[in-house]
Amino acid sequence: MQILGNLTQTDFLKQYWQKKPLLVRQAFPDYKSPISPEELAGLACEEGIESRLIQEHGSEGPWQVRYGPFNEDDFTSLPTSHWSLLVQAVDHHIPELSHLLDEFNFIPNWRIDDVMISYAPVHGSVGPHLDNYDVFLLQAQGRRHWHINEQSYTEDDFIDDLDLRILNDFDAEEDWILEPGDMLYLPPGVAHHGIALDDCLTYSIGFRAPSQKELLSAFTVNFNDVAKDRFYTDPKLELQESPGEIKKEYIDSLREMMLSACADKAEFASWFGRFITDNRNDYEPEQETLGQDDFHAQLRQAKQINRYGNIRMSYIEGGDTIKLFCAGNEHSLPETQLPLIQYLCSKHQLECPVLLGLDVEDNILSLLYKLYKDGCLYFDE
Repeated sequence: MQILGNLTQTDFLKQYWQKKPLLVRQAFPDYKSPISPEELAGLACEEGIESRLIQEHGSEGPWQVRYGPFNEDDFTSLPTSHWSLLVQAVDHHIPELSHLLDEFNFIPNWRIDDVMISYAPVHGSVGPHLDNYDVFLLQAQGRRHWHINEQSYTEDDFIDDLDLRILNDFDAEEDWILEPGDMLYLPPGVAHHGIALDDCLTYSIGFRAPSQKELLSAFTVNFNDVAKDRFYTDPKLELQESPGEIKKEYIDSLREMMLSACADKAEFASWFGRFITDNRNDYEPEQETLGQDDFHAQLRQAKQINRYGNIRMSYIEGGDTIKLFCAGNEHSLPETQLPLIQYLCSKHQLECPVLLGLDVEDNILSLLYKLYKDGCLYFDE
């Protein structure tokens, strides 16, 4: 499937990725949503699923936001228009949506976040806003009128005292009406406002953009688990005129001491692989776990084995070993297994004969069984 219209993947990355918006008509021709608005509302009523209801004219003020889980009364009490339901990480629960993410494998998969789905009746929206990450907006049902503006905004441009970051003064530079199958790509920082023209479902395929604060905070937590620590020393301390002065050489020494904590490239790479693939929700799929012999027998008989939608998988090459990261865990494999690892990371629905054919050292079965036992893989019922 060519989801970028007439553009090649290379052309898209050079001309549009993090540079300018792109509208693709019928990126997914005649697309039919695998989830209905009613089923989406049902997900929003479940514990452990992140969801929001946004009302443009709420009883407590404009752009009122409430967080799930919800119940039936929350939906029956809503007005007929000017509201939206947003449910995060729906691909974790609907296999067809995790397979949809495989269509975007021209972006490194460690960058992929999730598929958020928004439902809105006529006039429903979440207000004019901007995101700090790349997003593909796929229209799955109904029609939505998108307005965008590529100008720069500051904190003064947002409405005060709201739980949402809504732009106060938004004038569209371009606008389009998207129908099912149409898709709009927006780079970070492009202001956009999507208004439902009728009952509609819109998929937001978002990409992770870790911030400095997020990375430093997460790495600091990781560093707390490191047994070896280092204390500040100054054996060449000299008498100084004023004891209150913190001299430049002390600052330089302390800064170097902090930076050295992540100076080991291999150690930092391992940490990042675990961090970026770690599960970020409490969803645990239910499955009856087979014994190792039964698993091996079924693997040889089955056509496919699948990766759960909430499982992220990536790898790092280094020397004569490859580090495979799956759901925050690290597995070391010989470099001869690179084709196998690449295939494992390339898609959510894996062909069993292909997997077994790629095994060159007879250790794939133990790895696959561990991934299966850890709740990363499952067989179709």
